[in-house]
Amino acid sequence: MPRIFRPNAYFEEELRLGKLFPRELEARNSVLESSFSVLNSFPDSAKVLAHSPPEENWIKYWKEKGIQIPKPILLRNIKQSLQKEKEIQLEEWGKVSRWNSNNNELEIDTILADSAKKFGSKLNQNDWNQESNPDLISYSIRNSKDWEIFLQKEKDRFSPDQKFVFKTEFGFAGAQKFRDVSGLKDLAYLFLKVKREPFLIENWVDRTKDFSLLFSAKKGEYKIEEGTILLNDHKGKYSGTWMGEFSEIQNYLSEMSESFSQVSKFHPNYEGYGSVDSFFYRSKETQVLRKISEVNFRWTMGCLLFELRNRFPKKGNDLLLFLPKVQNSDPYSRLKIWEKETGWEIFPLSSFFSPYRRPNQKNLIWVRLPAGKTRDPWEEAKIVSESSIRALGP
Repeated sequence: MPRIFRPNAYFEEELRLGKLFPRELEARNSVLESSFSVLNSFPDSAKVLAHSPPEENWIKYWKEKGIQIPKPILLRNIKQSLQKEKEIQLEEWGKVSRWNSNNNELEIDTILADSAKKFGSKLNQNDWNQESNPDLISYSIRNSKDWEIFLQKEKDRFSPDQKFVFKTEFGFAGAQKFRDVSGLKDLAYLFLKVKREPFLIENWVDRTKDFSLLFSAKKGEYKIEEGTILLNDHKGKYSGTWMGEFSEIQNYLSEMSESFSQVSKFHPNYEGYGSVDSFFYRSKETQVLRKISEVNFRWTMGCLLFELRNRFPKKGNDLLLFLPKVQNSDPYSRLKIWEKETGWEIFPLSSFFSPYRRPNQKNLIWVRLPAGKTRDPWEEAKIVSESSIRALGP
C-alpha cells in the first residue's frame, strides 16, 4: 500500500468551500509541496502529491547538498500513477479527504470534514475557551441575533480609541480584519448579509510575543513535542518560526500544562500533529499570557520544522523565515555566497521560481544557526531577514 502525503495548505479553504484543490491557491500551496519533498527525501518516506514539478535549479541545489529530491506525483497524473491501487495510505496537512479507488480520485471524506469543521472552527473553540481570559472581549457571531447580543452587552465598554479584530470561522493566519468602534457595523453587515459568513470578534490587544506548543496525538494520548516562537507582527501576521535554545520557550511551556490537558478533552479522538497558539499582551502595565488563542488540529509550520530537525539532526537553533519575491536571476549562487559570509547553513525549502521561470511571490528558507548565541530569537530573525535582502537583492 503506497503512502501519499498531500500538503494541502489550503485546508481551511477546503473546509469553507466544501471542495478540494481551490485553483486560486495552487501557487501558494507550492511552498509546502517543495518543503515536504525535502522532508520526504529519505527512503521509505511518503510520496508527495504536487500540482507542478519543482524547478530544476532548486533540485540541483539540494543535490549539491547531498539530498536527492524525489519526483512528486503530479495531481494531473494521479489516476495514471495510482490506477492499480485499491487502497493508499493517505496523509495530509489537514485531514479532509479520502481515496476513491472506483474512479481513482481524491474526494471529500464527510466524516473527516465534519470533524475538522467542528473542532477547527474558531467559533466553536471560542465557545469552549471563552473563560480562559475573562478580560478579553470575545464573541462567536453566527447570525444577526448574536451580533445584537454582542452590541447590547458590550456597548457600555466601548471607547473611541478601542479596536476590534474580526476573524472568519475558517481562514489563514494573518487574514483577520481590524476596525475601530465606528467601523464595526459596516464590517458586520459585510460578513453577515453579503458574504453570509460567521465570524469571531475580539477586542484588539497589544501583543508582545507569540508562542506555539507543538503536540502529537494517538489513540487518545496527547503528547507535548516542543515549543516554538512564532514570529508575528503586533497584528498577528505570521512571518516565521524559531525553534531551539531559549529560556522563554521553557518558561512558556511550564505555564501550559493545565491548558494543554483541556485540549485533549476538547478533541479526545484526534490523531496526528497539531499546535496550540498563544501570545503575551500588555494589560494595565503587566504582561498577560493568553494561553489558548487557537488550536490547530493539523500540521503547522512548527511541526514541519520539528520534523526537519529530527530528519537532519544538528545541535543549534533553527529558523523558518518567509522572504518576499526574489528578482535576482541566480539566487542559488547568491545563497552559497551568503552561507560563506555568515557561517550559517541556509536551505531554500521552496524554489525561487516556478517551472516556467516566473518569480514566486513568497519564498521559504530554513536557516540553521549556531548554538549559544546571546541575541534573542526576535533580534536574530530580524538580522537574518535584513541579511537576506542584501544577499538576494538585485
